[in-house]
Amino acid sequence: MQTDTRSVREKIRAAAVQLFAEMGYHAAPLRDIASLAGIQAASIYYHYPSKQALLVEIMDTHMRQLNAHLEKILAQPGSVVERLYAAIASHIRLHTTYKAEFFIIDTEIRALEGENREKILALRDEYEHLLQRLLQEGVEQGVLQPTDVKVASFAVIAMCTEVASWFRAQGRLTVQQVIDIYSQIIAQGLVRHPERKQEESERT
Repeated sequence: MQTDTRSVREKIRAAAVQLFAEMGYHAAPLRDIASLAGIQAASIYYHYPSKQALLVEIMDTHMRQLNAHLEKILAQPGSVVERLYAAIASHIRLHTTYKAEFFIIDTEIRALEGENREKILALRDEYEHLLQRLLQEGVEQGVLQPTDVKVASFAVIAMCTEVASWFRAQGRLTVQQVIDIYSQIIAQGLVRHPERKQEESERT
């Protein structure tokens, strides 16, 4: 039997992730989170001042992780297409690894209050802008189809996020196989093929 070496704070956050994902933020009482974490309800306040603080930490942690991965990818020296594939892979891997956490981010934005909402929305906007920057670079280089990069970024994000809703670790496909399929589908829609370039140049 393995010993649980997590800190009390980590246990509280893990319990909150589980119950927020299963019950929803508003329906998950702090006393149930404490019970699942194996502590007294009052003990939560030694670590988190409120349930809202728990929600914000979960969202902030994983949005920053998502953004940091994409920033690192954009800074790499590879081609736009290589970095686009890496961005797709990063998004899918994180969303399938932290399914509950990203489900909470996607469904509980409405539960955030005041500045907390602005803070998390700013992180989400930052992620979208980073992806749009990559897509714009590809369009300007003639590597990607001329397109509305904002709409294209929303489409890519929505497609890759949705994987977490149906992917099963013990299912027919591995995460890498899913990444390969999605990369192919997205590339077919975004990457500019040589024959299309030729057709366009002949028309002009």
